Amino acid sequence: MHIAVFKLIAQSYLRPENNIWLTNGEGIDFNSGSPQPALSSWQRANCASVSDTQGNLLFYTDGNIVWNRNNDVMQHGWEINDNGNMAPNTSYLDPVFGSSSYNFDGVVIVPVPGSSHKYYIFACPFLWTQNGPGYTGTWTGHLFSTIVDMELNNGLGDVDINHRGLLLADSMAGNLHAVVGEDCNFWLLGYGANGSYKAFNITSEGADPVPIVSTLTPPLSPYLNEFTLSPDRRKAAMAYGSEVQITDFDPVTGLFSNDVLIGGQQSYYVAFSSNSQLVYLSGLVGLRQYDLNDLTIPFTLLTINNITAYEYDGPLRLAPDGVLYLSHVTSLPIGPGMVGAHIQQPDVFGVGCQMGLIQNISLPLLEGNWGVDYAFPNEVPVLTYDTTSTVREVPLCFNQPVRLYPDDTLGTDYHWMVNTVGPTYVRKADDEASTLLATSPGTYAVQYFSSNPCTFHQDTFIVKGISYSLYLGPDQMSCDGTPVPLEVGVPGATYLWPDGSTASQYLADTSGNHWVAVSKDGCTASDSIGILVINIQQDLKNDTTLCYEDAGSFITLTANLSPGATVLWSTGSTAPAIQASDSGLYWVQVNNKECVGTDSVYLHRQYCDCPLMFPTAFTPNGDGVNDQFKPALAPACAVAEFKMQVYNRWGQLLFVSYRADEGWDGTYNGRAADLGTYYYQLQMKTGIRERETTKQGDFVLIR
Repeated sequence: MHIAVFKLIAQSYLRPENNIWLTNGEGIDFNSGSPQPALSSWQRANCASVSDTQGNLLFYTDGNIVWNRNNDVMQHGWEINDNGNMAPNTSYLDPVFGSSSYNFDGVVIVPVPGSSHKYYIFACPFLWTQNGPGYTGTWTGHLFSTIVDMELNNGLGDVDINHRGLLLADSMAGNLHAVVGEDCNFWLLGYGANGSYKAFNITSEGADPVPIVSTLTPPLSPYLNEFTLSPDRRKAAMAYGSEVQITDFDPVTGLFSNDVLIGGQQSYYVAFSSNSQLVYLSGLVGLRQYDLNDLTIPFTLLTINNITAYEYDGPLRLAPDGVLYLSHVTSLPIGPGMVGAHIQQPDVFGVGCQMGLIQNISLPLLEGNWGVDYAFPNEVPVLTYDTTSTVREVPLCFNQPVRLYPDDTLGTDYHWMVNTVGPTYVRKADDEASTLLATSPGTYAVQYFSSNPCTFHQDTFIVKGISYSLYLGPDQMSCDGTPVPLEVGVPGATYLWPDGSTASQYLADTSGNHWVAVSKDGCTASDSIGILVINIQQDLKNDTTLCYEDAGSFITLTANLSPGATVLWSTGSTAPAIQASDSGLYWVQVNNKECVGTDSVYLHRQYCDCPLMFPTAFTPNGDGVNDQFKPALAPACAVAEFKMQVYNRWGQLLFVSYRADEGWDGTYNGRAADLGTYYYQLQMKTGIRERETTKQGDFVLIR
């Protein structure tokens, strides 16, 4: 949305920057809509003052000393054109005219183009110096330049010590005025000591020391009084006392032209009407009015106010309320509550302009004193304001920072401010970028300038916090191939997952980047998480047996590998599969990122069908060789059942064994059996298949 806060006007006198006039220790405050007294603690005959865009006083100066809004001398503000050589006190100052000058328009304040917080002070001082017991004045003809930075010293301002009292030009006669140019620039205008008008171009690059010079018809009178420009910046007027010179002015080129001299008749002060069509002259013969549309000769001046020999009408200036105020100087009592004068309808020709004394309000600045009158402060030129200030409501979605974009990101001098608590805005550390990353709720404002035409803008952003947390957590892995459950708990929100589902829960069953978009209260935010789904579990099956009699037999063991995995076998192999043929424990380990999978299997090499051999003779002589009669079985042969019987030739049972490793030792009833032939019968089950064998035969016992 857009809220209108600025009024688009050409005349700077209507701007809040010109709401407070200070000079000679007193002034006028127009912030309430009607003039109110405004006092300072310093007595200066000629001062310039400036306020901020809300009309709050920033500082004022007599051209040689700068005072802040608290009426204290600003930091580094003493004797800005004399390098601070004078002691910081008032003993050296002229008691009437101060340290700057008793000259017309000797000091002017100009904003630094492209900046919202820096100001030039331009001054042609008439410096007072002590000479013995008294003071003498010295006219230098120097035009000095100083910069004040209002962001320094906690907002009270400070004089830039690197741009303090710099000489801009010589041979100047004062009579300064400043107006807005046509290209984000200002024109500093003045009258040269050689009788020519000079226009100094003030841009963001600085003040050009080489002026645009316009030489016009020299006046008959050598005395310079007040110099001013019309609100539309197209006309200029210089009062010389006995006459007034009216010229055209071009705000594009800075040139003066088409001068006309009119009889001023002791006119020291001059001002234009708000519509720039009428010129008002004041001085010893009172207030008169001249219509710029009447080009007949002789020029007819309309006397608006006749005065006595004990009074005259002094300085004039258009005010922010549209009224033309003038200092009415008198040595006679004019009644309680009646000081100064004003013209309430300055655009009306003739007595309809409603010139009169101000009733029932004390405005000492307008009264003046006979013999001494105080020129009003010079007008501060102000660049065009934007007609609207953009105000946007921006959500701080789920505590995630949001970038703020003003209407124009190609301008200059961006300054960001934020207000999070209370009425005070504070400057942001990264305030000079065209955009700002807002990390917390609050009201943010940015001021900046754009060009073509040069315009001052202010955009405001109301950042509202959406405090719900949106975080899917750190990246996750599934090492067994099962989906990873994800969940977002924002009450009343709507969800969107990669597969188009809209529930608050989601199963991530594939590897990759998974995201969720959550919308609530007009705010949409998203978060993502990396998911790795792999199945790294290993299965080498059950323990396995191979038969000895199957020569060359083996089993193949294969690892379960996912992309990017590495493998290591108990044999040291890193191949995807191995062949196992020997008895033993075989294991595998597979690694993929942080996932580890292992398994093992035991391989048994056994006889499936045991080979069987019987000796045909044995020698039980105790020599350890062939001392028993028993079947010859392989050591790895498994015997499930066994029964062996031995008989003599008469069929008598001599021996029975139920164990394959227990044979007949050739004895019977403790006595050695006779040499000769014997008979056996064998029944057994052998091998892992428990093959049943029945066998009988004869053998010889030899001693």
